[in-house]
Amino acid sequence: MSKLFKTIEEQIALPNMRGVKTDSDTSTILLRESYYSIVNGYKEPFMDREASDIAQDDRCKKGTEFSDLHSLFKLDRNLREATFYYLIRAEALVRTVCSYTFSEAHRKPDSYLDQSNFASDSEEEYAAYGLTNYRFNLQKLHSALFNKANKSNREFIEHYRSNHSSIPLWVLSNDMTFGNIEHFCNLMKPDEQLLVCKRIVDATGKTGSKYGFFSTKEMRIGLDALVKFRNICAHDERLYCAQVGGRKHVDYVHMLAYLRRYITESEFRELVERVAMLVDEFSDESEAVSHVLAKMGFGSIGSE
Repeated sequence: MSKLFKTIEEQIALPNMRGVKTDSDTSTILLRESYYSIVNGYKEPFMDREASDIAQDDRCKKGTEFSDLHSLFKLDRNLREATFYYLIRAEALVRTVCSYTFSEAHRKPDSYLDQSNFASDSEEEYAAYGLTNYRFNLQKLHSALFNKANKSNREFIEHYRSNHSSIPLWVLSNDMTFGNIEHFCNLMKPDEQLLVCKRIVDATGKTGSKYGFFSTKEMRIGLDALVKFRNICAHDERLYCAQVGGRKHVDYVHMLAYLRRYITESEFRELVERVAMLVDEFSDESEAVSHVLAKMGFGSIGSE
């Protein structure tokens, strides 16, 4: 059944009917941010399940105010902005280190189009690295690289295509998504993956510290989570309660631990401080939001 257009007045009536107290600012906020983004996006922690089952419609907990939902919405938006800032730095690091390491080992400018330059085409050997679907992933990566090299309309790619015999990886990689880079890294030869890990440690200034080594397995798990969280931020999806990974076991707080590997310690402290400030700010603004954040594990953020 199609959803019919509702005026701002009708939109205000909906949360009122569902037990949410609105105020004089509600109409302006709805006009600016939209009902769908705030109410549909952030009502979940405030739902009264028993009352909803009885009413066969959404019902919120007693005392819920529209400002509580709006506070959680604002926190999440600010959290996305702060987190994305550091995730794209991690993305840039992985892109640079992977393209440098691969190009160093395979000196022809278009070596990335030769599948023999990646991990052995043995399904069993690839599985030993903790990965699956080797042939499918290699073909998918090869197709993506070939299409970018031959069909991309990005100005810098077209320039190289017009003025040079081939497009080197360190140029092409700037047209690759974080997901492309993750797959590329996963398919590199094992000794090159180890070198990528070492160079990431060096580049983030962690050599000799307790974060001075991490394995290729840790790198693969971390990159999978970072790519997914990066996309959540880029696509304006809910971040504070996001859980990713095969078993949906990586939440925001655990993602921070993975991200720490790919940024400097000063950058990591900056991010943690920004998140802690946001949590404090919006917890003070709404007691209901404070309870929600505590349940999500945000109470431990400032202890880093």
